[in-house]
Amino acid sequence: MRMNKRWLSYIPVTLAVLVAIAVGFIDAQNHPITHIFTAESLKSMQSLNYKYRMSVSDLGTSGLSIMPELIKADVLLPGLTAPRENTGLIVTFDDFDGMLLLQPEKKLTESELAQVASEYNADIPEFSNIEPDQEVALESPFYDFGIFAARESSVDLSSTESDANDAVRVAVIDSGVDETHEIFADTHFGTGWNAIDEDTSMYDDVGHGTHIAGIIAVSAPEAQIFPYKIVDANGGRLSNVLSALSRAISDEVDVINTSFGLSSPSYALEEMVNRAYDDGIIIVSAAGNSGKDVDFFPASYDKTIAVAGVDAGDHKMTNSNFGNFVDVAAYGYHVRSSLPDNRYGYKSGTSQATAFVSAAVAKMLSAAGLDASETGEPADKMTFEEVLSTLQGGSEKIPDGELAGMAVVKVE
Repeated sequence: MRMNKRWLSYIPVTLAVLVAIAVGFIDAQNHPITHIFTAESLKSMQSLNYKYRMSVSDLGTSGLSIMPELIKADVLLPGLTAPRENTGLIVTFDDFDGMLLLQPEKKLTESELAQVASEYNADIPEFSNIEPDQEVALESPFYDFGIFAARESSVDLSSTESDANDAVRVAVIDSGVDETHEIFADTHFGTGWNAIDEDTSMYDDVGHGTHIAGIIAVSAPEAQIFPYKIVDANGGRLSNVLSALSRAISDEVDVINTSFGLSSPSYALEEMVNRAYDDGIIIVSAAGNSGKDVDFFPASYDKTIAVAGVDAGDHKMTNSNFGNFVDVAAYGYHVRSSLPDNRYGYKSGTSQATAFVSAAVAKMLSAAGLDASETGEPADKMTFEEVLSTLQGGSEKIPDGELAGMAVVKVE
């Protein structure tokens, strides 16, 4: 059959079009353009960014990124890096799970920051919520030398070898971890993320994260620890927490230990907690060390397991928070664990109690996976509700006080 030469002439053009479509598809996969904003909103954002000399950064998404669209629209100030100490604004979206940090080059007062937020909110309807990037605090240890005896060490501090294959992944969102400590000789670490320096260095210049990770590593040697640094000696912010949580979700961890908190609620933080819950991740959170019936975040959110602290007699520690938001309690008084530079030390607080519960959850998830593999059945991951119910069903209960009747979690 003779082909029409005119038809043949279209073949190169057709092939070129197909190649262009294929290349465009691949590029879209690598650099997706989200088209979240209208042209008017992008123009307003450019104007406001230049007016307040605002640095814009991405706090994490689940697949798509907003930044390519902002770069293409030329709404960003090239080369601008705002000082870390200047409080910025965190932006969330209703129809998109990305988050942005807007940080001013010039330090603004609270009232000035509120005015800036209102301008962005009024001119950019795609911004569903704007809030200040508040300070985040690790739960500082306290020492309560009351009438109750302390357990000199509630765990055996000799390491037990474990296998990283199919290990339960536990994220420790804290001040970093000194992974060279001898206590971690047989511990498997994931890469994690340093949300302050935006790299993977995990130096711990505070000591809190190494202490928490040590408790988990010894109590649940079958766990693989993923460290995320959100605080250094100069402090940390909510934006660091959101970036770390986003990374942990992307790393597909199973458990997230949050021995830190905010005294004020955060829309963005709750959204990130809900995102982790939707992905089947169990978040275990410190109830706080104020000794009050007062909310503490993220522990007060419904999709976290809030942990109070008890002493050796299973009585509430004096400084442990309490209230309806608390789910379980665990030992947290005078706990010996690792500190940077191969040292050991004792710390007390709901932070330490939270680490024990995270370890208990890791062991629970590991046992469930082991049972499934032995029977040849596919492993069904335990849900948040199943884990919480199991923890609360423990036989040991607090005898009296503000936490009377609450289950005390013990690591077997």
